[in-house]
Amino acid sequence: MLNTITMPSYNELVALSDAELVKRIGLALSQFYKAEDQGENTTEKSKIYLVYKNELAKRNYKQHPH
Repeated sequence: MLNTITMPSYNELVALSDAELVKRIGLALSQFYKAEDQGENTTEKSKIYLVYKNELAKRNYKQHPH
């Protein structure tokens, strides 16, 4: 896959803009579904997706007053 993404390091993750983070969430989910459709192991793909998704959730949480 041309846009294959891998597990980011912590520094790479926090350096991403919100827009790039959203883009990578979409790519990670797409890679997950593709692997699932092909009968491949999806463990690593789901971990990558969750790392990006959790970072976005953390940022959204910090932006809202509590």
